[in-house]
Amino acid sequence: MKTLTCYLILGLILAVIETLIPQTMASKPDLLLLLVLTLGLKEKVILGGSASWLLGCLQDSVSGFSLGLYGLVYLLLYLILRSISGHLNSESPILLLFLVFVSSLLQSLILVFTLGFLAEHGTYWRQILTGIPGQILVNLLAALLFLQITTWLKPYRRRFLKQAGGLF
Repeated sequence: MKTLTCYLILGLILAVIETLIPQTMASKPDLLLLLVLTLGLKEKVILGGSASWLLGCLQDSVSGFSLGLYGLVYLLLYLILRSISGHLNSESPILLLFLVFVSSLLQSLILVFTLGFLAEHGTYWRQILTGIPGQILVNLLAALLFLQITTWLKPYRRRFLKQAGGLF
């Protein structure tokens, strides 16, 4: 329960950071997608699945689109990644970048598919499909920044884990 709460607090912080990015940008980084990827590589199905769904509902509440849509998308992405994570080297930075690329693409395709059933007018798919290249690029840049920050914080990791009392 503590770990789930920590993931949700981190997700809330990332959602606030996403909303602080100016609207003038064509695409914003999907920071919650990076957190869902981390969940897919590290956490068990019960914790990771519920956290992914709740993070998606948080994304829906911030974006104001359709409640439960991103919950479904993030849960599907988590389950797909969790099913193959045993065969992957989760410490590889190149793998993380590849997963960000594939997950951004899958996220857009799942959104197009689900909005085909949910939307009244069939015009959303054009907006989503035209935004895929920019979204992938911005997500890859955010993942590179994430990798750089984790490299800088690596010396402090052991001290943080000791103070957290085995929370992670």
